[in-house]
Amino acid sequence: MATKKEKGKMAPAKVEKDLIPHPQPPNVFLYIQLANIKNLPVTEYPLEIHISQAESTIVKCEDHYNIDGIIFEAEFLSKPTFTLIFQQDNVDRMNHAADNPLLIQLYMHVIPMVPTLETQEELYFEEEELEADLEVDPSLDRIIEEEELVPIESERLQLLSVGYLDVIKLFGHRRSMISEELFLYPMPDVPKELRSAVHSEWHLYTLLPIAKELTFTNMAFVTFESIYNMKEEYILDEESMSVRLSFRPRVPGNDSQLIPLGEFCHLERKIICSQDPHLVFESFCRITETPNVTGLKSAMQLEMFKLFSGLSCSEGMTVAFSGIDRSFDEALVCNSFHRYILTQKMADVLSYAVTYQQYVLAVDVFQSTGSGKSQKVFQGVLDPSIMVFPGVQNMRFAVQLDYVGKLKSSTKAQIQVGSISSNPAHQSTFAIIRLCLLAPIGEIYNELKVFHESFVMHNRLISCHQPDHQNRVMPLATIQQESYARFDTFIRGCIGAIVEKNVRQIEDRKQYFCCAVQNLTNILMKIVGSVYNTRIPTTTSVEFANLCSLVYNELEPRVYSLVEQADNEGFYSYATRKDVQTARIIDHMNAIKLLNTVNDEPFAALLLEKITGEFPSDEGFHFYMLIAHMERGEYDKAKAYFTKNHMADNNDYFAGWIKLYINYMDSRDNPESVADCTECLLRSIALYAELHPDQQEAWILLYCYYKQFNYEPGCAFARWRFEDQRVRNQHKFPPAPESMWSIFLNLEPNFSSARGYLFFQVFMRFVRLGLYEFAQIVFGAVEHLCSDADRYMINTQIAVLRNQLDEDFKLQSFEFGEDDAADKLAALNAQVNGNVEYSRGNLEEAALYYQCSLTLPPVEGTKRDCFQVSKIRLGYISYEMGNYQECVQALDGQFSGKLLPLMSNYLMGKSYYKMDSLDMALECFANCTRVESHIPNVWGFLALINLRLGQNFKAIECWKYAKIEPTYSINDQMIFDELEAIDYDSVDLYIDTPGRITEYIIEDAQSFL
Repeated sequence: MATKKEKGKMAPAKVEKDLIPHPQPPNVFLYIQLANIKNLPVTEYPLEIHISQAESTIVKCEDHYNIDGIIFEAEFLSKPTFTLIFQQDNVDRMNHAADNPLLIQLYMHVIPMVPTLETQEELYFEEEELEADLEVDPSLDRIIEEEELVPIESERLQLLSVGYLDVIKLFGHRRSMISEELFLYPMPDVPKELRSAVHSEWHLYTLLPIAKELTFTNMAFVTFESIYNMKEEYILDEESMSVRLSFRPRVPGNDSQLIPLGEFCHLERKIICSQDPHLVFESFCRITETPNVTGLKSAMQLEMFKLFSGLSCSEGMTVAFSGIDRSFDEALVCNSFHRYILTQKMADVLSYAVTYQQYVLAVDVFQSTGSGKSQKVFQGVLDPSIMVFPGVQNMRFAVQLDYVGKLKSSTKAQIQVGSISSNPAHQSTFAIIRLCLLAPIGEIYNELKVFHESFVMHNRLISCHQPDHQNRVMPLATIQQESYARFDTFIRGCIGAIVEKNVRQIEDRKQYFCCAVQNLTNILMKIVGSVYNTRIPTTTSVEFANLCSLVYNELEPRVYSLVEQADNEGFYSYATRKDVQTARIIDHMNAIKLLNTVNDEPFAALLLEKITGEFPSDEGFHFYMLIAHMERGEYDKAKAYFTKNHMADNNDYFAGWIKLYINYMDSRDNPESVADCTECLLRSIALYAELHPDQQEAWILLYCYYKQFNYEPGCAFARWRFEDQRVRNQHKFPPAPESMWSIFLNLEPNFSSARGYLFFQVFMRFVRLGLYEFAQIVFGAVEHLCSDADRYMINTQIAVLRNQLDEDFKLQSFEFGEDDAADKLAALNAQVNGNVEYSRGNLEEAALYYQCSLTLPPVEGTKRDCFQVSKIRLGYISYEMGNYQECVQALDGQFSGKLLPLMSNYLMGKSYYKMDSLDMALECFANCTRVESHIPNVWGFLALINLRLGQNFKAIECWKYAKIEPTYSINDQMIFDELEAIDYDSVDLYIDTPGRITEYIIEDAQSFL
């Protein structure tokens, strides 16, 4: 290790080494030679070509120093040569050339003819003749005085046609030489006889490489399109307007410095639909008065039919794009762009600044005042974070602009009627800016590293387009599964039609079967193509005919098994209307869910067994059961749904969400994959979002996860996608049973912004599917936008459903006011608190909270009671505690559906029986017989009560009817306990009504109604 003394001796040597001057890079001359030119317009005046490149000096290769950049017509065929000077590896100079292509202009030099001697004599005699005519007719003097004097034509240059050469193609690591064929297209105001597309050939070459050491990795295009939604009270001077884009720190301070990015100076007020969609270099807008001409247009252009589509809007910007009338409203149109070359170092700096959210783009609009000073009239901020998201390289931003200039007086604004008056006053003024990269930030555009010949010939560097998205190919297994599902559904549909219409022969419903045969043909072709033809490829018609025979032989047993299955299930179910079947299934599922909330598993199992036996193959029923398993956290049972083929319908989208959630839960519970489960989940959600790009749920869920991890680029990308989908068609949730969420908490919170309501819709979809963790993530992103009471109730109920309540969790009660709505909210608050105590096993405390629901007025009409769970649980708790009168009070109300009243009447009947009010008990149990389902326990209690009332025959008949189904038996132990308690000696054994049959007994039971 060197000592301090040695270090002191070494230091001067280092300083001397640093002071050694490094040689400057050499200058490189880019030679520009006009090799040939054809199809020139025929004129009486000489032509000349002007070559220019912004402020660059172009030197003509001749004996005298000439920087005019002009080729006279006499030199067109002499191959005149010019030079542009570059400093080798000077990236600033190369970027200047990249943003300022060589402008080639063809002029006609109009030179007025000088009068000769003969011409002067002719003019003299003409004047004498005119004077003689005036003496004859003095009235002509007045006429000539009124004539306008024709000015003598002055010398001028008339622009005929234009074009440009892009010298960026010569920025290679070796000396370069290219030959460019350039068409100079005529200007719009050129007379017809002078209009022609001039064909020219140019040779461009260098003797040394311009970029010897530099390596280009990317290229950026910055486009300023237009400013929209200008208001009448703005004071604007379009001719002096300019737009400046600059990088500035995300958190501006007193010493914040702006890093210029680009300036746009050519803005015109135009009707939106009348603007030229082609984009041009901004440098052309500064040089020419009419830059939007054919010769100066780039390969990039706006898609007018997508003018307001795919925009990444500023956070919180309020614009109704549908309210902008493109045929009537005006905009400040620019449609020009800057182009920049990026080296690896520049790309790294840009990536670091955007990735770590250090800088944003400041958008400032200036105009000149009367004193010539620049005055800022608009300002806005563009957040480029989305450009860091993987795969994003072409993005159009709608940047909100805040007006900071002077406003017109109110009287003038009212008098002036402009075309912008159709836009609502509350809509934001905004500008559309497009950022485009040849490769995403942080990646390398490989074709920039080496300039291949094909790369140059295709002019890929002149434009930046949206990369082509590959069409997503559905996996073959999915196609085959969907094909078989459609076939099975078709066969079941035919069975249902035959049974429902009582078809005995085809001629009875010939029209139906003609259409059915055509539909079957389409379905079979899908099966043949995806299943059999991939297994056995065919090349001739004979082979294909043999393949069809094989298809018939294999599908015939499948059809037979479907018919046999329908026979076993009962053909009557196929003859029942689908809406009636769905209503019956939903009614059973609602009752089963409420029974599960009070842990009455025997009753719930009985109803489930009955409805499963009625509709064993119904797609809707299986989907409802899938949701029910998810709500209860029974993921193993839910997996069984995905082991079978299902009809391809609207349920597939929601079932896909459930499958994604189950896979996430499996990976999270697996010790080997728990570390990567969140990363895998985000990847799965992103893939599902791309699979269903028109749906909002996946994009919003991604946004919420990215927000949770403070990943700003991901938030920006997801927000762009879900905001762009607001007007798209959303999957409608099919008719379904009440969700556990709506049973426990039917709350519609108020949010302080539109985003809160949008996110809550997604939240409700997730809770309806039982995906409570996803729902919690979504609500967590907007919970600050609602009241404390709403936030408490929603978060608490989710914690209850997920079994994630803390042991020290403290209940809260809020004040809501004194009106009816406030009373309902207070009861909901109490219901949530009761649910917490119920989940903890504190039944008495829960009952105290549930009693609040009894203070509300009864529900009117057919509306569903939001407090059914409070009343059902209060009834069960009261019954178990022996408070039978309170049980009756809790259940003596209106319940929706058919089976829910059965539940309430059954428990009230037991309570009345316990209170020894047999008549009331008999009435309640008789009410239970009004449903179509046979419940053995009901008939068991009817038998018991009739026995105690001395109606022996009725008791026997009811007991026989209770056991009419051998597979379903009485399972309420209370019935057997009460029968054992009866003193058999006190029972009179006689037959009171021997001729009555069971149906009459039912009528007598229902006579109490």
